[in-house]
Amino acid sequence: MPYEAWCGPCDVVSPERWERRADAEDELVAHRRETHGGLRPAGGDGVRRVHAEARGDGYLPAGSFWALLFLLALVLANCWGR
Repeated sequence: MPYEAWCGPCDVVSPERWERRADAEDELVAHRRETHGGLRPAGGDGVRRVHAEARGDGYLPAGSFWALLFLLALVLANCWGR
């Protein structure tokens, strides 16, 4: 799973995803140096793992949406069957 760097106070997430954690940490250090004078911001920042599917633009619904839709279809099919 790839890694991404994030910064809470700036409300930003790195535009790229890296396969190695060290590359994401390098991006985080560069952001701290450019934006926060090399210091860690009080609101927090870090590197986290993301699923490969999360690389998209966010337009696809999550799995829980499909499960809820399937359950609703089953309930409606049961109601119409009578």
